[in-house]
Amino acid sequence: MATLQQPSIMAQFGFEKDPNAYEHIKTPAGHKLTRTLTAGGHAVDSSQPGFPIYHRRIGNPYPMFAVGIGASLIILGFGLIEIRGITNPTVFYAIALPLGGLGVLTSAMFAFAEGSTFLATIAGTFAGLFGAVSLAFLPWTGIQAAYVGSVPNPQLGVLAFYKGLSIAFFVAMVPVFLTFLASFKTSFPIANGALLIVLGLILAGIAFKDFPKAAIQKTSGAIFVIVGIVLFYHATAVMLKEEGIHALPAFILPRTD
Repeated sequence: MATLQQPSIMAQFGFEKDPNAYEHIKTPAGHKLTRTLTAGGHAVDSSQPGFPIYHRRIGNPYPMFAVGIGASLIILGFGLIEIRGITNPTVFYAIALPLGGLGVLTSAMFAFAEGSTFLATIAGTFAGLFGAVSLAFLPWTGIQAAYVGSVPNPQLGVLAFYKGLSIAFFVAMVPVFLTFLASFKTSFPIANGALLIVLGLILAGIAFKDFPKAAIQKTSGAIFVIVGIVLFYHATAVMLKEEGIHALPAFILPRTD
């Protein structure tokens, strides 16, 4: 196994070639394949004839992850900012549950197949977090009703639900912070994005703990919108790169395998 190299800051921001990038080849028909060496995969080794050197290439799951998380963060941020006077967050779940939940979970499964432990972990984590927040607000789950119906005053029940939601934001901050720890040495842009999300989750937790705190709530929403826009940019850069168009610098992901 080749020794991984520490990428430079310029490489981390996509301005230089990633020294640890996977090697790809093209068949005579023009199909891309990923070059990987497995036990028994050498041309003169017949111990495992079903594992050749050249394997079918799996599509890059990162753009799906970035689009799903970016869209979910942006619409969550708009709700927290109360853009155009909209205070009802229900529309958030129309994107967060199918795209931020199921879509990102799909990218996590293919990241496992691709061998990217980092992407598989963060994609599965974010899919679970966005799915959980969506389920907490959906009426048919009964989660919100359990708080509202437990006290005579419905308004006090809503405030109790928000306090419970603040705990969820604080807990969600922990795995995102672990993402920061796993990426700050090898992918500075990804680490910065994770740190911003951690800050946004902490502020959202504080805002919902003693609801309402409009200034803190809107600050967290603005942070989520900024991170979402950056994720949209990165998804576009990676998709262009996959098509051989190097028009936009693409941040690299941490690699430990």
